[in-house]
Amino acid sequence: MSPSTLHSPTLDLSQMPSGSDPARPGAGLIGKTAHDILSEGFTGHVIASGSSALYLRGDRDEIMGVGRLNQPAHTRYLLASLEPLSIPTGTKAWSDGKKLSFEDGKKIELSDATIWQGHGPDSLNVIPVDKVDVGAALQSAMSLHSGQNLVASLKRIYGHDHEYAETQTSYEETFLDAATESIRTVAGLCKHGSFGMDVEAVRQLVGLGPGLTPSGDDFLGGLLFAVWHLNAVYPSIISSNTESVDGLLGFASSQTNQISYAILTDFAVGQGPSPLHDLLDALLTGQPISTVSDCIRQVGAIGHSSGWDILAGFMVGMTMIDKSSDA
Repeated sequence: MSPSTLHSPTLDLSQMPSGSDPARPGAGLIGKTAHDILSEGFTGHVIASGSSALYLRGDRDEIMGVGRLNQPAHTRYLLASLEPLSIPTGTKAWSDGKKLSFEDGKKIELSDATIWQGHGPDSLNVIPVDKVDVGAALQSAMSLHSGQNLVASLKRIYGHDHEYAETQTSYEETFLDAATESIRTVAGLCKHGSFGMDVEAVRQLVGLGPGLTPSGDDFLGGLLFAVWHLNAVYPSIISSNTESVDGLLGFASSQTNQISYAILTDFAVGQGPSPLHDLLDALLTGQPISTVSDCIRQVGAIGHSSGWDILAGFMVGMTMIDKSSDA
């Protein structure tokens, strides 16, 4: 992979010193956005907690996550040797820039944390747009797909519906039917190389589906991520309508939850989980399909279904440079 992306998929608790104080766990990595939030005299409280991460909201409405060390790097997350479920919702938190403290006495030391920021591929390594094999990556994603998520919609749209096992519940069927119609419209627009994010089909995906980050938001995040980076790498071919993206984000601010909205704004400026940056790098630098497929697996492994939903949006966005992908 290009050195332009800093990876951290393998951090684990065994990397912490054996004599560490469990009440003062250390941070292994901190995303640039989370670093900036905690460096500015942060005060706030826990607004959600799960098995892999907890989320904080600051008094100035800043949103950031604290995840386990084995979670993918992300600009909005601090990764530390902390059990997220050990800190309940409502717990007060504050930071002086050197440590993140919780009212129950737990503290996360920040001084040794590596600061992470996602990047696109090195421009010197990017291959010509007509050499990027989006079609092969799309086929690989559908072949590797598992679970009830929005890659199932891609199978319907791109002619692989016969591979989709009809084991979903009536709710899942209704959800996929609704999502597929909107995604089909978006995929058709992507085939023409450019479209506004304010079209109705895009807005219908905001807040759609289950999850702390709803499936529709995850799809849109992957789509926004792809469009932002394609515009950065191939500006003469792909145009990004900033006003329509701003309009979509303005709409989403009142239509989905605050955590999902914050993460959506990161995608809109090209910031996603580290495996997605790896996949982008592999595709745009012409890595072998085996490498691309490995990256697809890593994206799919994110969360319960978020990774696959993000991947679905990303692949649809990438078809903007692949006219052979017929929706």
